[in-house]
Amino acid sequence: MPEQEKLLRIAFLTGAVTDALALIPMTIPPAAALLWGFDDTSGAYRFAMGYGAALMLGWTALLLWAHRRPIERRGVAALTVLVIYGLVAAEIVAVRSGAIAAWRMVPTWIVQAGLLALFAGAYHAPSLRRVLAR
Repeated sequence: MPEQEKLLRIAFLTGAVTDALALIPMTIPPAAALLWGFDDTSGAYRFAMGYGAALMLGWTALLLWAHRRPIERRGVAALTVLVIYGLVAAEIVAVRSGAIAAWRMVPTWIVQAGLLALFAGAYHAPSLRRVLAR
């Protein structure tokens, strides 16, 4: 299996598992309380989390789909990087507004940094190999 294909498969599968795990606190309020410290699970909260969970489930399916033909669907890796940046931006806004403590986001940010490196590295593998070979 070519190197980029292998890296993309790893990235897509890792991303799909991570997204599936992210559904837990989005759909089970006690898990959100444990992870994020949220104790208000009002109708608005459940509505917003339901929207997010539907998108997270869809992205999980997209990553599994991309895993089947990673080279052909490598653009999904670039789109995933964009999504992760968007999630990080929303998290920073939440921390800055006082909605969530920064220390609660640190584990998530570590996972996201790893995913960014994995997806970007897999997407750019041929270019990186050429640069490093010089």
